[in-house]
Amino acid sequence: MTDLAARYGRTRARTQRERTLGWSVGLGILLIAVAWVWWVGTDPASTQLQSRTIGYVIEDDSTVAVTFEVSVDAGTPVRCAVEALNTAYGVVGWVELDLPPADAHTSSHRVDVRTSELATTGLVSDCWVP
Repeated sequence: MTDLAARYGRTRARTQRERTLGWSVGLGILLIAVAWVWWVGTDPASTQLQSRTIGYVIEDDSTVAVTFEVSVDAGTPVRCAVEALNTAYGVVGWVELDLPPADAHTSSHRVDVRTSELATTGLVSDCWVP
């Protein structure tokens, strides 16, 4: 026995039972994680929805026209919020609109947003399935 082992003692060897228990717990956690990822990834209730601002035109001091597109499964109704911002990125105009179900996966839309002051930009803020 070395001096250190005599002074502090020896560490005990891991038993077969402890190793088996450790591997079992690790495998259990891995299986739960894989099952959760599969469940979230294949949830049929979740609809893939994307929106993208195409452009905007400042028509006058109180109106901005925003053009945007929405990509969602054909036949799905969508509700979108479109906003206009000023130079300080404050919201100066806001409108929510219901888009009817489209025949194609991607559809383009144009909306006029009334503003309380001169806007410097217009964009689609968010879209969701009602």
